[in-house]
Amino acid sequence: MSNVILVEVTGINRTGTASKSGKPYCMYEAYVHLPNVPYPQKASFYAELPSQVPQPGTYECDVIADVRDGRLTFDVDPRQARRVNSASTHAPVSKAV
Repeated sequence: MSNVILVEVTGINRTGTASKSGKPYCMYEAYVHLPNVPYPQKASFYAELPSQVPQPGTYECDVIADVRDGRLTFDVDPRQARRVNSASTHAPVSKAV
């Protein structure tokens, strides 16, 4: 398994205020390219402020493995990712001669 995953940030987000803590939050939308899955999967990510949301584009994100409450988890944070050229995320098209 690779330790990185591609995430395409769409630029779509919503903001609000948490009812319990009263703190602002921002949820933003992205599509995640999972290994052995033919199509990107829609996912939401958290940011405290809209200014923390990555610009729309494709990012190479580290996969962070952890154990929480005795369960194995895998997290990805596009805010800590490396932007990649979107042309390099797609396989080249071969032309018949």
